[in-house]
Amino acid sequence: MTFKIILILHIIAGSLALLSGLFAIIFRNKVKIHKPIGRIYFWAMTVIFVSAIYMSIAHINPFLFCVAFFTYYSCLTAYRSLKLKKMHLDQKPTKFDWAIELFFGFMHIAFVLVGGYLFFKGNISFGIISLIFGILGVRGNYATWQRFRKNLVYRNYWLLAHIGGMMGSYIGAITAFVVNNSAVIPAPDIVLWLGPAAFIVPLMIFEIKKHEKKAGKFKEVVA
Repeated sequence: MTFKIILILHIIAGSLALLSGLFAIIFRNKVKIHKPIGRIYFWAMTVIFVSAIYMSIAHINPFLFCVAFFTYYSCLTAYRSLKLKKMHLDQKPTKFDWAIELFFGFMHIAFVLVGGYLFFKGNISFGIISLIFGILGVRGNYATWQRFRKNLVYRNYWLLAHIGGMMGSYIGAITAFVVNNSAVIPAPDIVLWLGPAAFIVPLMIFEIKKHEKKAGKFKEVVA
């Protein structure tokens, strides 16, 4: 009974995240609309994360467990980036921010190790998928670490981190939806898992490059 209730909450939060995430992207340049929709998205993703962890443990699904962590890490760091807009001055990351990086960094490394294990065991598709998500996660940890150490290049570094993180988490949300409905989508596993990323990443890169050009660089890298 408990599992069914959690599953229902997960589905509701998932639907809300997909819709609010889409509208947050559409209204990304209208701050008064974007902010409240973004909050809805963040809390929907939080519910998804907690419920996914419960369900992955209940059904002994370590892969779902790792995917949940990867997706929520992107969302959480994107949310925290809005609280760390003055890193180029005297602001320092909190202990909570460091704890996020340590904990999720461990999970991303585990993701890479699991991917390598699956690959050499002959599960090529899921091995590649696990490796890719793990490597992307570690890359995210490295980028955040650079910000924390004040190795900043662009003046709107916090906004770039917000865009990349939130869109990365949205990729995860769409991927979860596609995979969970794989029974009605005739496509190989690797296409279902990586298709959303292949579609959204170019849009994310375009948006980030646009804001990089608009804000410009610091004259010297802040260190």
